[in-house]
Amino acid sequence: MNVYGAICEFNPFHNGHKYFLEQMRILGATHIAVCMSGSFTQRGEPAVIGKYDRVRAALSNGADLVLELPVSFACAGAERFALGGVSILDSLGCVDTLSFGSESGDTAALINTARLLYSQDFSDSLRKHLSQGMTFASAREQAVKELCGESAAALLRDANNILGIEYIKALINTDSRIKPLAVKRRGSAHDSSIASGNIASASFIREGIYSGADISPYVPENTVGFLRSESIPEINRMKSIEGALLYRLRTMSVDDLSALPDISEGLHNRLYSAVRDSVSVEEILRKTKCKRYTMARIRRCLMYALLYMTKEGLPKKPSYIRVLGFNARGREILRAARDSSALPVIMKSSDAKKIGGAVLTDFEKECFCDDIYALTDKKISVCGQNYTVNTVIL
Repeated sequence: MNVYGAICEFNPFHNGHKYFLEQMRILGATHIAVCMSGSFTQRGEPAVIGKYDRVRAALSNGADLVLELPVSFACAGAERFALGGVSILDSLGCVDTLSFGSESGDTAALINTARLLYSQDFSDSLRKHLSQGMTFASAREQAVKELCGESAAALLRDANNILGIEYIKALINTDSRIKPLAVKRRGSAHDSSIASGNIASASFIREGIYSGADISPYVPENTVGFLRSESIPEINRMKSIEGALLYRLRTMSVDDLSALPDISEGLHNRLYSAVRDSVSVEEILRKTKCKRYTMARIRRCLMYALLYMTKEGLPKKPSYIRVLGFNARGREILRAARDSSALPVIMKSSDAKKIGGAVLTDFEKECFCDDIYALTDKKISVCGQNYTVNTVIL
C-alpha cells in the first residue's frame, strides 16, 4: 500500500482537481487520502457547495478517503492551513507522500526555499526589509532574492508555490516521515478569470455558479448534479449571512476585535472604524483594505467574528481526525490507521462524546460553525445537522 495525501478545498471540485488526483495515481499512489476544508474556506467565505456534496465529488473522481480540516485551520492563512492539514495526514501514521499542485512543479527547489526560510540569514534580511516599510510578502521575496537569487524569489510570486512551501515547512515542523511531491499545475492560474480549455480556476467556476452561467465544461460530468442541487442558494452565500455578520460586527468593541485571530498592527482600529461607517460587508472590506492588509485576511477576520473565534481559543493542532467519506480503498487506509493513528478517529458524533475533553469541545465548535453555514442555504435547516448526517460511503 502506497498512500498519498493531499490537502484541499474542492470549492468546488473541478477538472483541474481530477487531473491532480489522476497524476497522483500515475506517480505511484495506490491509495489517496485527502484532508478537505469543511464549511468555511481559506478565503474567509462559506464554501460554495456543502461539504458532503464535495466529498461525493472527490470520491467519485479519484479520492479514496476524505477527512475534514477543522474550521480553525481551514479558515486561516497559508501557514496555519498547511499545519492543520499536514498534522491530520501525518497523524494517520500510514501516509507516505504529500502531493500538492504547484506552478513550478520543482519539488527540490521548493524544499530548498522552505529550508531557507528557517535560516538566521533569512530572518536578518527579512527584518531589514520590513523596517523599510515593505509588506511581509514583498520583504520575504526580497530577502530570498538577496540570499538565493531571482529564480528562488520567483517561487514566492505564485499562490500554489507559496502554499507548497508552507506544506514543506509544516512537514519539517511536525518532524513528519511524509515526503513532499509537487505536481505541476495545468491550465488556468489560481484565481484566473479566464478558462484554459476545459480547465478553469475554482474562483471562475464559483462566479459562474452564482451568475447562472454554464459551468459544465469545467467540471467532471458526474459532479454537475452537485453544482445544480437545491442546496445552492440563488445568491452568493456570503450575501446570505450579510445581515447576521453586520449585526455581529456592530456589537463588537475595539477590544473584541483585537482578540480575533490574525489581528495585529492596528488592524482592529481600522476595522472598527470601517464597521461604524459602512452599510455592507463589501464596503467594510473596501474601507479596511490597504497595502498592509490583504482582502483575504480581512475576510477571514470578519468570519472569525461571526464564528466567535479568538486568538486564545484557537487549538495549536487538531485534536482528532474526522472521517467525512471513503470507498473500499479508503476503508483499507482506515484499517491501517487503526494501529498507527496518533489521534482518535471519529466516524460519528457519538465517538466524540465517548472521548470527551478537548476532542468533544473542538467537535462541538465544528458543529456550531456548520449551524451558521446552514444559514447560507436556500432553505435554512435546523441546528444539529453535523450530528445526524452519515459518513459518505461509495
